[in-house]
Formats: sequence, structure tokens, C-alpha cells
Amino acid sequence: MKLSPAFLATAFLAFTSSAVAFPEYLARGFNIYPSSAATDTPLQAAFRKKVAEVKAGGDVFERRANTTRRNENEEYPRTIFSLLNPEAFDYNERDQYIDLTSDQHKFIAPGPRDIRGPCPGLNLLANHNYLPRNGVTTVAQAIDAINRVFGVEVELSTALSVYAAVFNGNVLDTTWSIGGPYTPTGIAGGVLDLAGGAEPQGISAHNVYEGDASIVREDYYQPGANNDNVHLNIQLFKELLELGGNDTTVGKDVYTSDLMLKHKSIRWEQSVQRNPLFYNSPFGGLIVTTAAERFVAEFAANNTAGPDGKNFIYLDEPNLLAFFGVTKHADGTLEYKPGQERLLPSWHRRPLAAQFGLGDIVLTLLNAAKTNPHLLSIGGNAGKVNTFTGVDVGDLTGGLYNTQTLLADPAALSCYLYQGFESALPSVLGNLYKVVDDALSLLNKNYNPVWHKAATANGNPCKSYQANLEKQSAKYPGSKVGNK
Repeated sequence: MKLSPAFLATAFLAFTSSAVAFPEYLARGFNIYPSSAATDTPLQAAFRKKVAEVKAGGDVFERRANTTRRNENEEYPRTIFSLLNPEAFDYNERDQYIDLTSDQHKFIAPGPRDIRGPCPGLNLLANHNYLPRNGVTTVAQAIDAINRVFGVEVELSTALSVYAAVFNGNVLDTTWSIGGPYTPTGIAGGVLDLAGGAEPQGISAHNVYEGDASIVREDYYQPGANNDNVHLNIQLFKELLELGGNDTTVGKDVYTSDLMLKHKSIRWEQSVQRNPLFYNSPFGGLIVTTAAERFVAEFAANNTAGPDGKNFIYLDEPNLLAFFGVTKHADGTLEYKPGQERLLPSWHRRPLAAQFGLGDIVLTLLNAAKTNPHLLSIGGNAGKVNTFTGVDVGDLTGGLYNTQTLLADPAALSCYLYQGFESALPSVLGNLYKVVDDALSLLNKNYNPVWHKAATANGNPCKSYQANLEKQSAKYPGSKVGNK
């Protein structure tokens, strides 16, 4: 799939295009978001409450004092929790159990024709057969797997899966690849509705879903990386372990959201310093690579019972190693086995009621930007290292917003994303599809009400603006799509 700079510049907001890729739903009048009516879900209510707190000068995340021991190994280092805090719920062994050892769901390493990609969470879902083991999934399969195993709310799992199908897959059979190119073989028989008729590229395509400054992968255009944006770099992984003090204590919560968001800032600075073509793309950079750091802390983490019977969430070294497909030998050396990410048999998911959602992503972006404002920037290096310049938020929104207003109000940040997407969608879809009417209709029916709730939380006046990201992105030489 050949994508224009206009598409790349605007695609960041297309994680909000949650309903674009469901042609079968059109005939049935399907509504992906029945919860988008008048009644708030628990997550939406929690987000409204948090919006009010942040606007009143409160913290983005409720930071609990380091005074309560969470278990025998802990002095309470994890101070960032999701809107629905897993530790506010009782631990339930039966409900939180995930089958990882049966014949159906035991770990099996991918075969030579199986596709794996840059996301360790998706790779391990395929390795445990919660996604198809061949690495090509449908939207519905991905929604179910991400929700069932990791506890991601349906709205967010739908958004992530549909984005992949729309921009990296085939909307006619709603398939997409968790890695590289593939040939659709479903009901649509390989027929594509793409304007160029190209083969779907999968989420490994650089600057579409995947972006620079990732957790432990080198940048696609970084000198010496050989355009490898998929495989783990063992030196970067060692640096992550070092940030955690090389702590090997089993059951200790080392790799917390606090630590991982600090790690994101470090990786961003490294990319600016090492990659002359570094580009913080709108979706793959600004949203995905920042959210991914939080995803690791939330979804690689094991859950067990704390001393009071409440859920205790922790990410220690053994669970981190398994999640990234790394083996630590007796002599301390590390071995990375590409595509062999897994969950340990003792791993349990977060409580059923403690789902992680869209509001958590907005707060993650906001908190990261408070630590390092560049993380909320779209922009890149100018062909030399250490030459990063970002697109001014005021210029992008016609003066409607600036960085300070976005940092002070989660609803304003939500509106910035939502309205930018609204203004860009017709041209983006026009570049991709032969016919866009059905996609726009599905979007208006099935996604906008949910995102509109976040953007207008507590009466926020979410005004529209026309984002001209095509011109803005063209000046960055690293903004072009990369496919090996």
C-alpha cells in the first residue's frame, strides 16, 4: 500500500476511525458502541471525574504515597494506575485465569510461514493461539483476544484493530497482519477496495502503525539499523533492564508505568541524537510508541493476591523477559528469539472490572508530555541529528489550542485529536479507497459518539478546526513510509 504524506500526517487521528472497516455491518445496521448512548460506562465516568480534577490543578494520575507495603517485596513504587485501578478490586483466581498451557493455547514458536511483527503483545497472542497462529487476524478476532487476555475495553481494542485493518489491511474481509505483507484469502477472495490495488502491508510498515523511538527496536531509517524496525535490539533491552536497576527479585514490581514513561522520554531523546531522519509521526510516534510503554507496564504485568486479598499488579524481570521473547541464561547472558514472545504459565490478567480504555491513553499522552513536552509534538529531524523541530499546535489548529491548554485539560487534548481527525478523514479515505461513503457513514454511526463524549467531557466546547498536516509533514525527510 503506497501512502501519501497527506495520509501519514493525518493518520494519527485515525485510531479514532473505529468503525471504518466493517462493510458487513452496514447491511445489519451494526453498532460497535452500544455504550455510546446517554449512560456513561464506568470508564467514561472515571474520565469525566479526572477531567475535573486536572482542570482544577490536580495530578493527571492519582499518586499514592510510598507508605503502604503491597507485598513482602514492595515499598509501593508503582504510583501511576489506570482510571479503573486494578488494586481497587479483590483478586479472583478463577476470573483472572488465562489458559496458557492447554493444547489449544500452549506456546508454540512461529513456523517459517507465520507472520510476526513489532508488537510483542500481538506476537504472543498469536503464539498462544488467541490470535491465529499464522499472524493474520480479523478485526473481530483481535477485539476479542485483546479484551479477553489483556483487559482492554472494547472501545479501545476496536479502535486499535480497525485502524490496522483500514490502514494496514483489507477492509473487505476485515483482515490485517500483525507483521509484514500478506495476501488476503478470506471471503473477499483477495479482492481489495484499495485505490491502488496494492497488497496490504501489515503493521510493520513504518510511519503508519509503527513509529520511531519505540521501546527496544531501532528506528527504521537509523544508520546501521538496516531498515529493521521489527526485531528487538538487545542493547536497548539491556538499557531498559539497567533503568530497572537490573533487579532480579521474583514478584517485585520493578517495571512500573512510572519507570516505563521515564523510559519513553529517554528513547525519544536517543532517537533525536542518533537518527538524522527521526520522525515523530502523528499516529505511530505520538500515540503508539508512547502508549506502548504504558501497555507493557499494564499488560505484561502479572496479577496476584496482595496481603489484604486485593489484586496486586507487578512486572518483574521474569515476566518482562518472557513478554519480549528474551531468555536469560545461567551466566547472565541474554538471548533474543525473534517472534517467540510468550506469557509465563503463572501469568494472570487484570481484574475483569479494571479495564484499560481510551481515557487511559489520553491521560498517558498528557502525563508524558508534562514530563517532556516534545512527546506531544508532531515533527522530526531535518536530515541531521539533533535538529528536531515540531509542528506548532497553534499553527495546526488555527490558534484554537496551544500546548499549554492541551496539558491543562484532558478533554481539550481529546478534542484536539478528535477534531483533527474529523477534518482530515475525507482526504485520507479518498487517498485509500475507491468509494468512501460507506466508511464515513459507519464512522459517524459507530465511533464519533464515543470520542465526542471524551472531547466534550464536563461541557468542554469542542470546536472544529481544519488541520493542514500535509504541508507540515512534507518538510521532514523521515516522514515517508518504509517497507522492507
